[in-house]
Amino acid sequence: MRAPAGRSCSNVFETKELGYLSKRVQILLFILPGLILVGLFVYGFTAWTFQVSLTNWRDVGSTGDFVGLDNYIRLFSRDRVFKTSLVNTLKLTLVFIGVTIPLGLFLAVLLDLNLKGKQIFRLIFLLPLSFSFVASASMWTWMFSPQIGSINALLRAIGLGSLAQPWITSDKQALFCIAIAYVWQFSGFSTLVYYAGISGVAPEITEAAKIDGASTFQRYIRVIIPMQRPATLTVLMILLMYSLRVFDLVWLMTGGGPGSSTEILSTFMFRTAFNRNRFGYGAAVGIVMFVISILIVIPFFAKLRRSEYE
Repeated sequence: MRAPAGRSCSNVFETKELGYLSKRVQILLFILPGLILVGLFVYGFTAWTFQVSLTNWRDVGSTGDFVGLDNYIRLFSRDRVFKTSLVNTLKLTLVFIGVTIPLGLFLAVLLDLNLKGKQIFRLIFLLPLSFSFVASASMWTWMFSPQIGSINALLRAIGLGSLAQPWITSDKQALFCIAIAYVWQFSGFSTLVYYAGISGVAPEITEAAKIDGASTFQRYIRVIIPMQRPATLTVLMILLMYSLRVFDLVWLMTGGGPGSSTEILSTFMFRTAFNRNRFGYGAAVGIVMFVISILIVIPFFAKLRRSEYE
């Protein structure tokens, strides 16, 4: 006997619904281990750090006493070194991003122009990406050394010894030297992202602009570069995240000195927690860094998501 038509349609619908649910279950099971690990090692330890920041924990063998928000109040009201490190972090971030983004865009345009020796230039631009922070710090510390550094040696060799500078030993120039090292380290990344974005522009668009009489300069200024908004947001968000958690180059090049001239939030947190054993106070600095990162990254991420649908 043939099954009623209504029951047959109902069985088909139930089968499709079960298949849809099974796919959702499979996806959930696939991402569940990652969610558990992220929840435990990111948000779990962040919550534990916040708990520690509410104590005056100083010794490894004890957990300290609960002091509430006293560590945070002390940070923002009485700690001059913290305020200096916060200002230095903002300065380093502004210089780092303000130079790396336009430099990466400029180098990406040069690569897209198919100039002679393009492959060599690409290797030179992307070479810094292969360097570790330790190697980069060693190289730039030697270059900026006032006595044996290559920069001052070059100035003396060409008769401009009067222009030799103290560089990383100067409290006014050390932060600028670190910014140069970071720009060099990440300029290749910025170039790579922009070059991918420029290469992704449809040839029909540039050909249409060419037919309309636009010169090469006009095609880049009016057509190609304005289309790189998603690439710019991506580079900006990633560079912001790196600039807020920068530690390696600063610690290895200057250790936060001279004085507190290059002290930033990450080095201040490390020095407070592990050199002075003020774990609760250092945890408070870490939570402040976490909150700043969230307040900066989330709006950019939302804007990036919106740009994908525009």
